Order: sequence, then C-alpha cells, then structure tokens
Amino acid sequence: MRKKSETRSRKKGWPIILVLVLVVTILMSVVLFRVKEQASIRKAKEAEVLMESKLYSVIGLSDLSTYECVYNDICTVMDEEKSDKVAYYCAYESKVKAGIDFNKVDVAVEDKTITVTIPEVQITDINVDIASLDYMFEDKKANTNTVSQQAYKACIADVERKCASEERIYQLAEQNAQNILKALIIPFVQQLDSEYVLEIRTQGDVAG
Repeated sequence: MRKKSETRSRKKGWPIILVLVLVVTILMSVVLFRVKEQASIRKAKEAEVLMESKLYSVIGLSDLSTYECVYNDICTVMDEEKSDKVAYYCAYESKVKAGIDFNKVDVAVEDKTITVTIPEVQITDINVDIASLDYMFEDKKANTNTVSQQAYKACIADVERKCASEERIYQLAEQNAQNILKALIIPFVQQLDSEYVLEIRTQGDVAG
C-alpha cells in the first residue's frame, strides 16, 4: 500500500515540476530577449553617435560662402558738415558673398533619420573694387586727395545696407547650402547604410 501511495504522490509531483521548469524556461527566455534587445539598442545608439561625429567632420570642411554675386550700384555721399546736402555720387562695382557658418550646423541621428538644422544665412564678405569708383561731384570741394578712401568706406556701407533687404541673395545662399549638405552627406551615408533618410531644416522651421 505504501508503494502505491508513493507512486501516486510521485505522479502528482511531476506536473508541478514540469510547470516550474516551463516557467523558469520562459523567464530565462524573456531575460535573454531583454538582454539582447538592450544590447541591440545600445549598439544602435553607439552607431548613431559615431555617425553624428563623422558627419560633423565631413560638414566642417565646407566653406562659409554658398552664394556669390556681382553687385553694382551708385552710392550717395552726404556732406560731412551739412548732413542734408549731397557732396557727391559714387558708382561702384562689388562682389558679395553670402552663406552659413557650417560649424553651427546641428546634426541629430535617430531611428535611421538624419536631421540637419542649418543656421541663418549671413553676408560673409563684401569686396568693393576701389579701382571701379567713379564720381559725380555736387560739391567740388569734396574732390580731395582722401575722397577715394571716404568713398570706399561709404560704398561698403551702401552694399551692406542694400543687401540686407535683398531676399533673393539669402534664398539662393540657403538653397545652395542645402544642396552642398546633400552632396556631402548622401554619398557618405549610402556607403554605410542606404536605409538612412536625410531631412534638412532651417532654424526658422525649428522656431515655427
């Protein structure tokens, strides 16, 4: 009788053992899955950080200027003593460069998306050709030995003032900056992973 009861108790114990083994196996599988998932996330994050670092290096090699135009105009120079009186007019030829500071470009990589935010376009260089200055004097006394130096400074200020309202210059410089970034980033990224998507934004887009 004792042997039969022992046999029955052993038979009753097996299902419990099997359930425990199954539970332990499931728990171990879940733990292993989580460990692998965390490792995969960590590797992906490390890859994104490495990608950002490399992209900053590539972008940092670019020139500030992304657009250049010839800007010719006539500058009005007022009398130094009588501010309401025109001393002379000066025609000039100049070259204007506009662009962005590529060192201020922000790069973020997340979930196979590269988001590049570019800073505002600025006038980066104004070069007035001093040899091109041509005068028309309203006040003959203004025609002195130092008139070219005075006119040169006035022409630079004139270009700066007028270019500030020339939206076309800023638009073209911004578009060229985006094209340069695409030309730099897309081939570089495609060599590593063609699944990455590039998005280029301006600071205005971010603020909006």
